Amino acid sequence: MTRRRRTTDDPQQLRERIAREAARLIARRKVKTFHTARMRAMRWLSQQRLTSSEIPTQEEVMRELERLTASSDWDRQSNVQWLLDEAAIWVEPLNPLLWIDWQAVGRGEEIVGHWVLAAETDPEVQQILQSQTIGTQPSHAPEWAVAALNFSNGIPHRIYFDASLDAAAAPEKIERVVGSQPERFTRPVIATPVEDDEDSAIELSWGDQFRPLLESLADFTFNSEDHPEGDALYHSLQVYQLGRELHPYDVEFQWACLLHDIGYVVDARTPCEAALRVLEGRVTERVEFLVGNLEAGHQFLNGGSQAKSLRKSEDFGELLDLARCDRNGRQRGQSVPTLDEALAELEELEQFGEES
Repeated sequence: MTRRRRTTDDPQQLRERIAREAARLIARRKVKTFHTARMRAMRWLSQQRLTSSEIPTQEEVMRELERLTASSDWDRQSNVQWLLDEAAIWVEPLNPLLWIDWQAVGRGEEIVGHWVLAAETDPEVQQILQSQTIGTQPSHAPEWAVAALNFSNGIPHRIYFDASLDAAAAPEKIERVVGSQPERFTRPVIATPVEDDEDSAIELSWGDQFRPLLESLADFTFNSEDHPEGDALYHSLQVYQLGRELHPYDVEFQWACLLHDIGYVVDARTPCEAALRVLEGRVTERVEFLVGNLEAGHQFLNGGSQAKSLRKSEDFGELLDLARCDRNGRQRGQSVPTLDEALAELEELEQFGEES
């Protein structure tokens, strides 16, 4: 069944849903830039003009992208989670309880979303689903339920109506038998905020964090006059390879080589500023310095003058090396490592540095 656009009265909830949908579009390579992903998600999820409080920043989309792609089967799970979120928003006023059969997600035929509602909410549920043009059909009710029905908004759901459940004062957890097994129902988490946990960034390696953005560089093609080599990922891998040969044990310099054009995925109009927004707080200050001052390095190599403070930096030499690698990494037909190989090499070098 086709998803229907709808609005919400909660600006923060809509903001988070837009960020999640934009992240899905980028991860599935449906769009090339964060700006396009965000605009498409906004048009998809709301038919009204949005205020600034309802529009997520590109950094919020980036955090959602990091969280989304942390799981190996993120694509299937995120699609199911999106549809569960939609259903949860529809029935949220009825104080629902939910149990998700994640093992059934991949099988297709099984019911994966099991809801429990107070029996008196039956007419309201029917009204809500009818307003979403979702068809329902009666289902066999277990002993503890007075009625049950099936519906689907892209995944199979089953709703049970429990006569003993008080919709106004339901417990946070309730156990009911589904099939032959007792299952623990909980409150559905609706529009979960991104956790602001100091340790969350540590759990993901730089490779895990930046892989989706680096993969998206393959969809961005430079001006052929300045970059005859083609797409931005191929160019970045050339720059990385040159940087690895120039500074074989400098992992930060090599990361700067690989990440120097990552801003084109976020906002091709201001790629340097976009890159710094993405990298801020996720990489070392030295990597930020090299990527953020790359244009200044090019200007210096072209005969321009630079601020004395920049020239006095202990990393000014590496900045010029990065600019040279960027300038030389624009060859057609050049043999380069794959992105997987480059990330594996960086990880190996990082481990070598920790052990030495």
